Amino acid sequence: MGNNILFLSASEIARLIKERKITSEKTVSKFLEQIKRYNKKYNAVVTLNPNAIDEAKMADKELSNGNLLGKLHGVPITIKDNYKTKGLRSTSAYLPLKDNIPDRDAEIVKLLRAEGAIIIGKTNLSVLAMDMQSNNPIFGKTNNPWDITRTSGGSSGGCATALAAGMTPLSFGNDLAGSIRLPAAYCGVYGFKPSFGIVPLDIQMDPKEKTNGLKTLAVSGPLARNVEDLKLGFEIIAQNTKTDSTSIPIIKNGHELESKELNIAWTDEFGGVPVDKEIQEAIQKYIEKLNKAGIKTTKAIPALDFYQAWKTWGSFVGMQGGFNTPNFIKWLGLPFTKGVLKKVPMHQNIVKPTSVEKFMVARNIQDKMITTMNNFLNEYNAFICPVSAVTAFPHHTPTKSFGNFSIYNTPLKVNGKSIHYYMATQAYTTPFTLTENPVISMPIALTKDSLPIGIQVVGKRYSGHRLLDIGKELSKHVGEVNYPLKNEKLY
Repeated sequence: MGNNILFLSASEIARLIKERKITSEKTVSKFLEQIKRYNKKYNAVVTLNPNAIDEAKMADKELSNGNLLGKLHGVPITIKDNYKTKGLRSTSAYLPLKDNIPDRDAEIVKLLRAEGAIIIGKTNLSVLAMDMQSNNPIFGKTNNPWDITRTSGGSSGGCATALAAGMTPLSFGNDLAGSIRLPAAYCGVYGFKPSFGIVPLDIQMDPKEKTNGLKTLAVSGPLARNVEDLKLGFEIIAQNTKTDSTSIPIIKNGHELESKELNIAWTDEFGGVPVDKEIQEAIQKYIEKLNKAGIKTTKAIPALDFYQAWKTWGSFVGMQGGFNTPNFIKWLGLPFTKGVLKKVPMHQNIVKPTSVEKFMVARNIQDKMITTMNNFLNEYNAFICPVSAVTAFPHHTPTKSFGNFSIYNTPLKVNGKSIHYYMATQAYTTPFTLTENPVISMPIALTKDSLPIGIQVVGKRYSGHRLLDIGKELSKHVGEVNYPLKNEKLY
């Protein structure tokens, strides 16, 4: 068993272990060796599970006794470091939590362990998952495996880098502004953002917050190197648990869709936000491939007021993320952020004082936009669009901080023109967070500088399983991703 095991899918590893063609112990050992060899360079895994080998030995023993523990029996996986893991450090990249060891598992961790998964490590992120890069004062920054001078994206950047570097076959992150979708696109892997309410969300919060204020928008989801593994991960975590029975039942699939039945809407730009020409060209070429394969495509955009969608997304984030911050304090902070956020509609309402009336107004706007997207996707099976205005960019330093929130004055470049950091990274993801549509982020090409280009495949609300089936069909026209370490010599 050589390096090739490191880039097998989690589904294939699970099958090989089940058929006793490989052992969990040797598999886990190989992934730990890969982390030991490359993690110093990429900084994707921040805490290792010291009991991983013992857990793998136990999994092998159970199998030899005829006991299959579940769909991921003995399979090594990683978890973003803002999920609670019993007995294993969970920091959320937040200094007051740097030595925090929870006494219980997060809900999705319980579900994964119940299926026999072995958590070999925790992955890096931004402070309290509040940036589109993965950098923090405890562990430092995570580098992109395609070019270490560039970002892996955030906030689930450690998950994406670990996958692209062969350190894990499956990882689990969370997404509020694109924190699964952006790192997946920047690192050339696959990510899945479910509809809100489908998967339990139980993350490690700032210890000063006794109540979790995130009651809309934020979701948990898998990252992997193919759609099949996204589907496997989603099936496991999209369930109620004994300690959280609030998840919404998901819509089951009908018949399997074939290429000739698909009708896909697409665009390479919306909302007046410019997109890098290489991304636009890659999307256009990919659409041509779909057409040649007999898949019907139509260039069309949902009738959303994107500016209003961005502002409404920010309203929810500000109301829920800062629900325990008095309006007086928010008023005091406005002068420090007003100029910086003038051109960023997503963040204009995050820092503003709020009220019950404003919350109800935002809910009504959201309802209308959900209906608009639902009507649009009654005509199409899915909607393809960019993930980001840019590909993975060089590590970008914030100008200053406001609490735990980084503020950027230095713009990113799109086709030679300056665009605000948050418009470049969040403009294409936040609308579908607001409308609660499931979204697959999947790689379709490389730039001339060998950086991954990804797309979003947006599905109908609560139809995650159907979207993953569509994504599996669409991924047939992508080709195999040749990850940077995939052909490294054995060690």
